[in-house]
Amino acid sequence: MSSHQLKSLRVYLLLLFAITSCLLNVFVGATPIAQGYPVALARDFPSLQECRDKINPPGKDQAMYFTGLASYKDVKKAKKYAIDHGLTHVTDRYGTGFADRGQYDGTDEQYRQFQKDFSRAYAEKTAGIAYLMLDDNKNADPQSIFYSVELEAMKNGGHVDKILQFDYNNGNGIGDPTKATKIYWEKSKDAPGYAKGQCGVHVTHYQIPKDDDKYYLEAKIKDAYGVEIGNLDKTDATEPVDVSSALPSVLVITAAKPGSSKDPDSAPLQFAYAGDTWSSDDKRGNFGGYENGNREGDCGFPC
Repeated sequence: MSSHQLKSLRVYLLLLFAITSCLLNVFVGATPIAQGYPVALARDFPSLQECRDKINPPGKDQAMYFTGLASYKDVKKAKKYAIDHGLTHVTDRYGTGFADRGQYDGTDEQYRQFQKDFSRAYAEKTAGIAYLMLDDNKNADPQSIFYSVELEAMKNGGHVDKILQFDYNNGNGIGDPTKATKIYWEKSKDAPGYAKGQCGVHVTHYQIPKDDDKYYLEAKIKDAYGVEIGNLDKTDATEPVDVSSALPSVLVITAAKPGSSKDPDSAPLQFAYAGDTWSSDDKRGNFGGYENGNREGDCGFPC
């Protein structure tokens, strides 16, 4: 093939690629290359639960919030400020592109709800001290996502001890926001240390080894926001096992005693919490079969 033919072929392939990209954008709602994202099919906005599943929780004492900013430029500045000072911001915890409008099909109203959902999930996972960038001479707008969604989630979650406010403009904490002293909100001493509602327990149930006659269990308890509030390392479950947590009562798990049935490995686990009882094989439980010597399952219970 001559050099002229090769050059013509390259031009043809480039033209074909450009036409194909344009057709994708028009007919299947792909994200434009011009926005800096790869061409991909647009999709529905994620649900609140999908946001909860996606988020990488901020570390304790590392979550920063902001509200009352006048422009998108100020928002970008606030996000950079958080990262530069060893803190995190909401979209930082989801990965590149997750929170961007151009990734999804839907109305502006649906996008606003999506913003509230991924902000709520971030607030639910916040723990310890949170930091709020807000001018000293301003109050948070009651309609803002911070005031109407994030603040509520932090208060109800029970994992945030206090929120410290700093003003980016006048130097109150600007050098190091972790040295800010102005308290925006503080948890009362009698507040619960968990999110009330529907809690859950995840259990790993080990089969009886051939060279042993004991059951072993592991367990993790999560509150209504999906935050882990208690755990039990691998423990002999020959007798009922107590799983302590931030809950006001102890969760008790009872396994069938070896020799108590023809097939004790398949016997259901029994649970008890604050006068409530259930088993792993009723509608509250979702347990799989044994694989590699153990089975895992989940149960929910009011807390």
